[in-house]
Amino acid sequence: MPKNSKKSILFYTDTPLIGGAENQMYLLAKFLDKEKYKVTLVCSDYAHLDEWVKKFENEDIEVMRLNVFHKHDPRHYFQFKEIIKQNHFDLVHLHVWNPAACRYALMAAGKYNIATVITEHDPFELPKFKSYFKEKLLKKINHVIAVSESNRKLLLNLFPQLKNRITTIHNGIDVTWFESQLLSFNENKRNEYREKTFNVGNDIKIILTVAELHERKGVNYLIKAMPLIVEKERSCRLVIVGSGPERNELEILVKKEGVMDHVTFLGFRKDIPHLMKASDIFVLPSIKEAFGLVILEAMATKLPIIASDTGGIPEIIENGKNGTLVPPHDKEKLAKAIVKLINDPDRVAKYVQAGFETLKKTFDAKMMAKNTETIYDEVLT
Repeated sequence: MPKNSKKSILFYTDTPLIGGAENQMYLLAKFLDKEKYKVTLVCSDYAHLDEWVKKFENEDIEVMRLNVFHKHDPRHYFQFKEIIKQNHFDLVHLHVWNPAACRYALMAAGKYNIATVITEHDPFELPKFKSYFKEKLLKKINHVIAVSESNRKLLLNLFPQLKNRITTIHNGIDVTWFESQLLSFNENKRNEYREKTFNVGNDIKIILTVAELHERKGVNYLIKAMPLIVEKERSCRLVIVGSGPERNELEILVKKEGVMDHVTFLGFRKDIPHLMKASDIFVLPSIKEAFGLVILEAMATKLPIIASDTGGIPEIIENGKNGTLVPPHDKEKLAKAIVKLINDPDRVAKYVQAGFETLKKTFDAKMMAKNTETIYDEVLT
């Protein structure tokens, strides 16, 4: 395709934080066909976004940053509108990290009647006034992408007018990158991680969870399950990776449950592939989960998985085939599932193989990009 026929795509988010939605933005930008599309990223100039922005720049993606104080700053609108005015973009792709996000960009894009696609990364019902305001803004949206069927159904329930303008495109991960991180992670490295990071030997089973320490992630139920697990299997340790507002409360809960010797908090870590590879079981006990991207990461590192039967998770995990699903809020069933998996190496092997096959077949980021290109082409045509 001749260079001058490339379509110019503007990515935008008003996020103040880096999480799963922002990583999906990066992977989408990385894997879109560069012969067909030229991507430009617009985001705020918060210092803690610098490292994330650098990843786009390393892919030769132009970045424009807004001088704003916070996500509610109305300068988002005026600066974003000026960027659209001064540049020729064929399509704006807004990444909505919560349902009230990107409203200023929606207003600006609507003013110039530019083709607009939004990805709803974590939808939920808004207060009446905000919902009414968003409903008005959605009238000029060409297409909405939901990251799970669960999210698509929720959005249609909230905004029935989207019926013919909404598509599910599952999130994905860079499987090749995960595999590259583990090329030199041999048995000696695994033992070193367990000894120096987890402070355990090879006789201890590591139950790993990686999550923002927020109430919706249900880590408190996993901690409450630990006394029941330890009663059956004393040679185990729960390792909690992540930071968030619930950290202090969770540490207090560990003491209350009397499992201080069986729980380790590691805080925020960047070496997730290695931590996963050094563990034995991955658990995601979420109460609410839009998709469950971290489950894909666990599959990439060939960990057996136990997760809550909620949100988009059942679209990844088929109970009994590539993992175990348990009801959210249920510490007894969670504990029972963990103990059962610890004592069933055949089931572990089955989950690991089936999980990796599921990942490669359905949840590679390259497939996510290809499916998104189909939406772009339809909208631009």
